[in-house]
Amino acid sequence: MSQPQNAVIISDSADFAHTLMARWQAEREVPAFALLSAEFWDGARVVSGDVAIIAPLSRARLEPVLRSLAVSGTAAVCVSNDSATSTWARAIHPRVLVVPQQDAWADALVGLGAEVLARVASEERALRAERLAAENQCLATLGRYIVEMRHSFNNAMTSLLGNAELLLMEPGAFSARVREQLKTIRAMAMRMNQMMQRFNSLEAELQIAESDSSESAPAIPQRKVGT
Repeated sequence: MSQPQNAVIISDSADFAHTLMARWQAEREVPAFALLSAEFWDGARVVSGDVAIIAPLSRARLEPVLRSLAVSGTAAVCVSNDSATSTWARAIHPRVLVVPQQDAWADALVGLGAEVLARVASEERALRAERLAAENQCLATLGRYIVEMRHSFNNAMTSLLGNAELLLMEPGAFSARVREQLKTIRAMAMRMNQMMQRFNSLEAELQIAESDSSESAPAIPQRKVGT
């Protein structure tokens, strides 16, 4: 089950946040929203979210916001009211997308925000698949080792069990206590032999696991949002 996505709105205008959230409610996929003020922004502040939506801000207020987002690696969509902001903002935060503040800006902003969230979700799925494939590879390596050692282990168990049987076939050669210990050795050897029989089908199961791992590990997208 996928985790709910989060959109952080950074604005000094309550109207901007209300307009954006109202417009996003019309979409099929709506993230959870968090509202942060850009006033008195600390440049070391950490933003936790899948995408940051930034309202039109002066450069003095926008710069520490973008630097914080760049450090955290959060993708950002910024609304700008001047043409020079796009180039300037990209120099600070390579993953920022700039939307001109004009008619239908909310539609454009929601569209870009949804695209960013879709890309973030795709990258997270790819990373999870990669981790799962790595875990399966480790298990497959262990399984192959067990399969390779199975015959040697079975030979050792056969020798142990056979010698215990031979000693028990010599009546009067051992005391009652020693015979009980030999019976215990024989019983444990038989039990271990039964346990090893479970690995008879392990090789086929490993082949299936490796096939599933290779099919569920898509390549991680290399292009970053906003580039």
